[in-house]
Amino acid sequence: MPLIDYDLADLALYEKGFPHDVFSEHRRAAPVWWHPPTTHTPDGVGFWSVATHAESLLVMRDPDTYSSVGGGNRPQGGTILPDNQMAGLALNMMDDPRHQRVRRLVSHGLTPRVIGQLEGELRRRASVLIEQALARGECDFVGEVAAELPLQAISILLGTPEEDRHRLFEWIDHVFDFRDRDAFEETDETRRAWAELAAYGSELIAGKRAAPRDDMLSLVAQAELVDEDPARLTEGELLSFFFLLFAAGADTTRNAIAGGLLELIRHPAQRRALAADASLLPSAIEEMVRWSSPSAYNRRTATRDTELRGEKIRAGDKVVFWEASANRDELVFADAMTFDIRRQPNPHIGFGHGIHHCLGANLARLEMKVVFGELLARCADLDLVAPPEWTRSNKHTGLRHLLVRFGRA
Repeated sequence: MPLIDYDLADLALYEKGFPHDVFSEHRRAAPVWWHPPTTHTPDGVGFWSVATHAESLLVMRDPDTYSSVGGGNRPQGGTILPDNQMAGLALNMMDDPRHQRVRRLVSHGLTPRVIGQLEGELRRRASVLIEQALARGECDFVGEVAAELPLQAISILLGTPEEDRHRLFEWIDHVFDFRDRDAFEETDETRRAWAELAAYGSELIAGKRAAPRDDMLSLVAQAELVDEDPARLTEGELLSFFFLLFAAGADTTRNAIAGGLLELIRHPAQRRALAADASLLPSAIEEMVRWSSPSAYNRRTATRDTELRGEKIRAGDKVVFWEASANRDELVFADAMTFDIRRQPNPHIGFGHGIHHCLGANLARLEMKVVFGELLARCADLDLVAPPEWTRSNKHTGLRHLLVRFGRA
């Protein structure tokens, strides 16, 4: 089908995973393409769709031209396809210099030293989860392992009560799986979930301000920003930080772990090689992130008239770049559609790039390291019990269910 016949905003296109065949044609026929407005495009407008690695990097490396906040006649754009009122408040929807100040403040809680101190505890927890799954012989790997360890880890880092983690994720899951609606469409159910989450977050933040502890949320709630007025983050900014860190920490790593396991099941020779040689784990993790691309796209807004790959972009235009497509770009990755745990080099952008490179990348790598290290040391055989079930989203590439049968080593 010609590219014009596809609606990239129609979530039906993504119900069986990311449609790589469509984006292969996108890269070939029109690397930078004006997507016209449809019944599914938010705000009643079209957008520029960027499918290739090189052009995605050009957008990501030029925040002056491609803003995470807004531009032209669009003061609040943000990083999702619909214009978002959180643009300028949420860390991932800020531009420098404020973005850099807030990011520097937040990054104190995610240094390699801090993350490294978690390894022993996360390995112990991963071991418990995997032993429980092995004892049963089969499980839904998404819910019982791939989602559970990241939920526990982000609860530890943020200082949220662990017993609340599933309730919190149930509220936030409306951002990741649009089961019966268009992307980010509001319903009574989503409004109720966000209201409950905001009430919970406000109470939690008030507690961190009154009695800070040794966790990231306390650190951010107490910190002051030099040369900013107000010097401390507002409650709205703190709430958006809490939403972002909990949501990203709970969901994207889940999708990378689950997507990685699915490919190891589909490629038993690579699974056996990884089980036999732990030194392959770092490159395998990078390939799992490239392959799964948990954040399928990000969006910017043009601040001025410009040109990209010969296409004239106007101030205020939405510009969407698809990491999931860029990570399969044949001009950058040899045998791009082959899953290869030994792939070197691997310049994927699954963790973003530039000023918005993922703050939690090292935590995600650690969680993947302990899960696959513990699993492959114990498990000789892996099989699917049923076909994988994908989330319904073009923003996050995720698995809803992955039923797996295990055989002990």
